[in-house]
Amino acid sequence: MKSKILTSENIEYVYKNVEKHVAKTLNEVPEELKQKRGQSDKIQAELQNLISFIKAGNFSKVVSDAITDAESRQEKIKSEMNALEFQKKGAFKSPPKEWIDHRLENFYETLNKNTKSSALALKDLLGIIEMEPVQSDPVIENGHIIEQKPYYMAHSNIETLALLD
Repeated sequence: MKSKILTSENIEYVYKNVEKHVAKTLNEVPEELKQKRGQSDKIQAELQNLISFIKAGNFSKVVSDAITDAESRQEKIKSEMNALEFQKKGAFKSPPKEWIDHRLENFYETLNKNTKSSALALKDLLGIIEMEPVQSDPVIENGHIIEQKPYYMAHSNIETLALLD
């Protein structure tokens, strides 16, 4: 396993691919932020119109409910925008090859020292993989019901960052 799987080249390859995938996903973030800002501006204009309606002396339960609904949608949009900003700033960067080499050396030393700690280190690194069947709800698009196919969701505890320990 040590010579075939746990090599610094393989781990570096995995980290680089994760970084590329994250970067590709984050390429969509500016467009999503632009859409969210547009939605936020639209909700803000809606709120202004409702407030103007109240200032004109018209107030009812319906107007109050509309303001509450618009404010909750505005809060949701703002939290989504904050999450997108955080994603953009906190993007994953793969560690340098030297760091990987150093961590692997420590890991190899642990494996060679003690059977019990070796077993625990491998357990931490490899973890378990569980498959969960998922049946999603049908989606309605343009007035048509579209059935979603069932699929499996893989849950894994594989932790290359366990090399930190």
